[in-house]
Amino acid sequence: MFFPSYELNIAGSEWFIIFIVIIIFLFPKKIGSISKTMGKFVGEYEKAKGKIMDQKNMFASDTSVTANNHIYKGPQIQRPISSEREKLEIIAKSLNINSDNMVDDELRNLISFRLKESQNKEY
Repeated sequence: MFFPSYELNIAGSEWFIIFIVIIIFLFPKKIGSISKTMGKFVGEYEKAKGKIMDQKNMFASDTSVTANNHIYKGPQIQRPISSEREKLEIIAKSLNINSDNMVDDELRNLISFRLKESQNKEY
C-alpha cells in the first residue's frame, strides 16, 4: 500500500508558539511567576548591556589610554574605515607624514620606518 508521507516543517518561531501554548495549558497558575521571572531576566540583561556599552564608550572617548606604562598616541578613529588606502592615510596623518603623491607600498614602508624609529627612541 502507498502511504502519503507527512513532513513536519516546523520552524523556530512555530516551536516557540507551540511551547507557549503548552505552558498555558499545563501551568496556568504559574504564568504570572514565569512572566515575572522573565521580566527580571530581561531587565538584568538590559542593565548589564548598558554597563558594558558605557564602559566601551568611556574607553573609546579616552584619548590618553595607558596600558603597561604605554600611552596610546595613535589616531582617533570615529567611523568604519572603508579601504586600505584610507587606513594608511589616517595612520600617516597621525605620524605627520604627507601621503600625497605616494603609492600604497611607499606609504606603508614609510609608516613602518617611522614606527620602528619611534620604538627605538622609547628604549
